[in-house]
Amino acid sequence: MEYKPTYTKEEVAELENWFATHTFEKELDMGDGIYIEDVQTTIVPMLNVARTKYENRNFSGQICFLFKMREELLKQNKVTGEK
Repeated sequence: MEYKPTYTKEEVAELENWFATHTFEKELDMGDGIYIEDVQTTIVPMLNVARTKYENRNFSGQICFLFKMREELLKQNKVTGEK
């Protein structure tokens, strides 16, 4: 998903549902020097921000990053199944 200044409640709910219903590898290299050692530990607080601040422009970068994490997990075949 492209960066947007704000996100809808529905977009965030869809993203949250995806992370809740899929399993994925623990580590993720996003490129450009961004390495996530524990994806699950990273997404929990970020999803909380997304859930509560989706209309606030100041938090749109964090929400966009969650969408990019999902894209990279899929692109790198690191999604291991559905829960």
